[in-house]
Amino acid sequence: MTTSMTERDETTGTSPQHYHHTRTIEIAGRTVRAHVERGHYLNTSRAVAEVFNDQMTWTMLAAEATSDWWHNTPTPGPDIDDPARFLGPVTERLLQRAATILAAPPTTHTLSPHLHGAISALLATSYGYDAEHCIEPDDITWAYTHGGALHIIEHPDGSVTFTKHHREDCPFITSRGTQECDEDCYFTHPADVEREARR
Repeated sequence: MTTSMTERDETTGTSPQHYHHTRTIEIAGRTVRAHVERGHYLNTSRAVAEVFNDQMTWTMLAAEATSDWWHNTPTPGPDIDDPARFLGPVTERLLQRAATILAAPPTTHTLSPHLHGAISALLATSYGYDAEHCIEPDDITWAYTHGGALHIIEHPDGSVTFTKHHREDCPFITSRGTQECDEDCYFTHPADVEREARR
């Protein structure tokens, strides 16, 4: 079975100590990046494929033993003007391995009728009783990269909490809503993030 890969980004870089090649692609609806870095020594070099997970962090998916490619690539130096030429084959192997892993049949998640009703209520209370709203891919990416992870908590009284306000180890999250937040959940405001990025 062939899994399609959509190219999202490609970067390279060089310095006196190392050079690197990174490709970010979309495979089976998941964002995957392969990063290969060649240093002067085996222990300062690496080749890994990572997948962006639901907690908005990168999780290692596959790796290539440094000894399998390091000896076949040139030492870092001023003559390395195209890192992709030397590291591209390793990056490609990592992405192919990631595609094979992600092509495995996904686990099906079925929403309970109650949770489906809660999402309907969220849409209706936010946009109106006959609302229709499309969330664009950029909005999804923005939501993943700002605030906390989404938590959905179904309470014994039938209510449902949708929250991005709490950190993972907040008592409210760890107790599934039976304890109060310890008021120590802080996330940088998106405007501050953008202001910092412009500096």
